[in-house]
Amino acid sequence: MHGILYYTFNEQVRICVPNTPDCNSIIKDTLLKKIHTSRGHAGFTKTLHGLMNNFYWPKIARDTREYCKTCALCQQAKNSTQKPYGLLHPLPIPSKPFIHLTMDFLALPAIIDHATKVHYSNVWTIVCRLIKYTLVLPLPDDYTADTLVSLFMSHVYPHFGYPLDIVTDNDTLFHSAVWSGFCKHNPISQSFSAPYHPESDGQSEVANKAILIILRAK
Repeated sequence: MHGILYYTFNEQVRICVPNTPDCNSIIKDTLLKKIHTSRGHAGFTKTLHGLMNNFYWPKIARDTREYCKTCALCQQAKNSTQKPYGLLHPLPIPSKPFIHLTMDFLALPAIIDHATKVHYSNVWTIVCRLIKYTLVLPLPDDYTADTLVSLFMSHVYPHFGYPLDIVTDNDTLFHSAVWSGFCKHNPISQSFSAPYHPESDGQSEVANKAILIILRAK
């Protein structure tokens, strides 16, 4: 009608906004801003309700949610509804060396062992939580959980025996059946750091930073 496309649903008539790149960048952003601000920077539900009273376009809910999440004024002016964070609980201090270890992987510039033609681009850092003694073991590009078990039995067990507990991040290799079975058989308790909180395995992070500083200084 008069060059305007209408969308009718449950006897409610709404203007259909064309789904073209130009409209995405101009008309939709203008409508989202006008409805969102006219309602006092309302949340997703109220903004979407205001839009759908008169307008329609495919994935309108997704676009509205994204706009509300990225509104700069909302981020600055609104109070946070995040629940208070819990207190940090430091790991207990080990009673003797090498019974509690931390482990992590660190990506480094690739090098080649010309004798064996093996490419190495990662190292495995293993740290004693009590005395901070650190092992740095190079890992081939195609390392697996079997590689970790083999290196552990070659470089850790002969000198220090089996630990009681190992703290790691949530890397898939540490959750794999091979590594989990190895820990369960010996037996070694597995402790995992909280996702997106590397500070819960702070000892490994400190060791990795020290390695990078040494390499940069050379």
